[in-house]
Amino acid sequence: MANSPSPIDRSSRSTFPLQAPVAAPLPASPGTQVHVLANGLTVLVHEDDRFPLVSIRLFVRAGSVHEAQKQAGISHLLEHMVFKGTPRRVQGQAAADIESLGGELNAATGFDATMYIVDLPAEHWAMGLDVIQDMIFNASFDPEELESERQVILAEMDQGDDDPHRRIFKSVQERIWAGTPYARPIIGVPETVRSITRDDLAAYVRSRYQPGNMVLVLCGDVRPEKVLEQARELFGRLTNHGDRHSVHCPAALLSAPNGAQGGAQGDAKNVAPNVAKGVSGDCVSGGPAPHIAIHQGPWQKAHFFLALPIPGLRDVHSVGLDVLAHMLGGDRTSLLYREFKYEQGLVDTISASATSLDQAGMLSIQAQLDPANIQALWTGLMNMLADLTPEAFSPEALNRAKLNMEDGLFQAKETFSGMASKLGYFQFHEHSFEAEQVYLHMIKTMDAEQLRDVIRVHVRPERLVCSIFTPTPETPAEEDLRDTLTRKWPSRTTAVATAPLVGRHQPEIIHLAPGRTVVLLPDTSLPYTALTMCWNGGDLLLPPSDQGLSELTARVWTKGTRSKNAVQVQDFLADRAARVAAGAGLEQLYLNVHFPARFRPEMLTFFEELVQEPAWLPEELARAKQEQCAAIVRAEDSPVGLALRHTFPFLFSEHPYGYQRSGGTDAVTGFSREHVLSFWERQKDRPWVLAACGNLDRDALLTMAGNLARGDVMAAPTPRYPRWSEERKLSLQLKDRNQTHILVVFPLPGLGSEQTPGLNLLREVLAGQSGMLFRELRDVRGLAYSVTALLWQETLAGFLAFYIGTSPDNEEAAVQGFQDVVRDLIDRGLPETDLDRAKNLLWGDYQRSRQRLIARAHEAAENLSRGFTLDHSQDMIEQARQTTPHDLAALVREYLQWDQAYLIKVRP
Repeated sequence: MANSPSPIDRSSRSTFPLQAPVAAPLPASPGTQVHVLANGLTVLVHEDDRFPLVSIRLFVRAGSVHEAQKQAGISHLLEHMVFKGTPRRVQGQAAADIESLGGELNAATGFDATMYIVDLPAEHWAMGLDVIQDMIFNASFDPEELESERQVILAEMDQGDDDPHRRIFKSVQERIWAGTPYARPIIGVPETVRSITRDDLAAYVRSRYQPGNMVLVLCGDVRPEKVLEQARELFGRLTNHGDRHSVHCPAALLSAPNGAQGGAQGDAKNVAPNVAKGVSGDCVSGGPAPHIAIHQGPWQKAHFFLALPIPGLRDVHSVGLDVLAHMLGGDRTSLLYREFKYEQGLVDTISASATSLDQAGMLSIQAQLDPANIQALWTGLMNMLADLTPEAFSPEALNRAKLNMEDGLFQAKETFSGMASKLGYFQFHEHSFEAEQVYLHMIKTMDAEQLRDVIRVHVRPERLVCSIFTPTPETPAEEDLRDTLTRKWPSRTTAVATAPLVGRHQPEIIHLAPGRTVVLLPDTSLPYTALTMCWNGGDLLLPPSDQGLSELTARVWTKGTRSKNAVQVQDFLADRAARVAAGAGLEQLYLNVHFPARFRPEMLTFFEELVQEPAWLPEELARAKQEQCAAIVRAEDSPVGLALRHTFPFLFSEHPYGYQRSGGTDAVTGFSREHVLSFWERQKDRPWVLAACGNLDRDALLTMAGNLARGDVMAAPTPRYPRWSEERKLSLQLKDRNQTHILVVFPLPGLGSEQTPGLNLLREVLAGQSGMLFRELRDVRGLAYSVTALLWQETLAGFLAFYIGTSPDNEEAAVQGFQDVVRDLIDRGLPETDLDRAKNLLWGDYQRSRQRLIARAHEAAENLSRGFTLDHSQDMIEQARQTTPHDLAALVREYLQWDQAYLIKVRP
């Protein structure tokens, strides 16, 4: 269960109306059918047999903006309470029924909608529908469960206040959308959440959960006629009554500044416009801006959030605002990144986005930086925004933005989960899943003059809202920033295709030479190619003094080659909608690339050059060091991040497994280009595996691989067995936070152990919404909102960790709860139903995780580089499915020994 403090990423949701003109008729998406039941419920079925899976989504027009102010948070509380039992299913059984079949059950509450989510094996799709219908429309709303869940949500509020990103969004939200329901947090406030009764919940279901307010989506290996039959059986008796769509927005807020007009329908970020000008009725709001606020708090970095109000998603300028946001701060080729990150080095991160909701929106710029740079960033932004025109962007920027926005929409369809969310979103908000084609057309026809109009109307200082969170008082005063705004940026007046699924083929393994292996995984379902090259090495090649060097090498690796500097690399990739990423692990180093197959020749040439002739440019090394140090500080500013950074050094001192993966800031700052070159010389000739998945050119790939395979091969490094710490407790502190975070760590053998399949199964038994830890510590004892189990294994060691975030008063109760779960497993064993759930969940998680091409390429390269078979992951799952209750009980007795456990706490 989750609430969304801000809208969903544009790559998964974009909407627009169908009235836009198009150059030619748009084809329907193959395999997609839409039916409306007699009672008004819309059912969308997308038939796709690429994987034996199905994704189900139920969209309901019941978000936080539909709530009365005195019941703020009821949508989110209801979403929690429907998991707490029905006359047919006891508390937790809904999740258990889905997870027992290998699926996942979740929900998310937004401003304009609540979405219920089921992903599970295709053969059990009917159970998914049954669970959703039963949990929502037959919810018991038990008073004791309501009180327990109320406390969980109050704890969730405290947890959110510990996160500076959530807090700063809330600070901007309540001012830029002042006077509208969008100004309230989705989760509600303590006063209203405490007052909601079970009668209120039941009345809210009757009022908002009407068939005309809902869209049901199934995507995967299902038959439409069967789905319709089941939908009529389960949902056909629902009736419509009362108000279905209203959201109250004060009349004073119904118009944009200076006569700009617009309208809205929808629930997430980004969208396309209604081209019929003069649409009205949106809540374009904002307080008496410009409004600038500086807050000092317990953060280690400054957090910056600047926002301008924009209309909702049916405005004439919606598509232009999306394109503008992408050009401003959508990626590393964007204007903001180039200027303030790359050229001036003022920020650790910076981005821009256009958030378009049903009846409101914002164009925002967010950054993280050192407090000393706030004034320089502010002055630079005021200068940039005051003079912003289409000519401020490079000639290629507009085409690049169009290509990458198109690519983002297309990539969401790679998984059934993404496909279901996207199709459902379009159908729910725009009443046609084919609306995406119109949106794409409007992106492609966007030009400089349209962007000029967008900037003129919406990039204006009158109602700017900015929040700055800083750890130090030595920052510019609000008056100084406002004065800079007035001088630099004075106010001005103005008027205002889906590819055919043609199947997959058998994998092929080619051994070019000892230590040089190529894996081909053909899949022509999508016109994309993914490559992963994985070397043995990583941290195993580092002395203790060089902790963080392998990660730093991975960061700078993709920032330049013999023929391209960093800017040219970014432009080259953006112009081809390609992605390149490098990473370092404890025992491996890898390089990933993903690109449209039509760019194959030039991308293979680039990949080869990146491997053979990386530039290791000094200026990029300096930037990479700055980024890594900033990431270290961010991690230590988060309680969970702080715990994990210290866990491995605590457990495995004087061993590579105990390295701090990112190193320390002093060490990273001291690394030179010679350090990187020395590590690369030790790494580059180690054994490697190159895996390719997707639309492949076998000959071209083997030619490239042959070029890369030339030269001698160094032996793979052999890790020595680590020595576990003799100390059993570690206590850390992060001041001015609300919760204590606890890890209980049980030592395990490494990946090569024959017990690994059973240990994976044990983790599934404990984790998840219907897992034993969640049920006992969250649902029964109400100790925390967040509780789970984590499994980590490398070649020679591993651990199973219990995690909980709870209030300081509940520390002892939480640790005792962990002990009780272990004792219960030992004394009573595991019910067969829980074991079946865990087995099916392992299978379902595996199938879902490997839908993406790059995930399959990475899996293949990693398995073979570790000496496993290509089917190793699947073999582990099959072995886990053969595990008996007796086998699992033996694992519990052997490894969950409390006197051998390590206790790690992060206290406020």
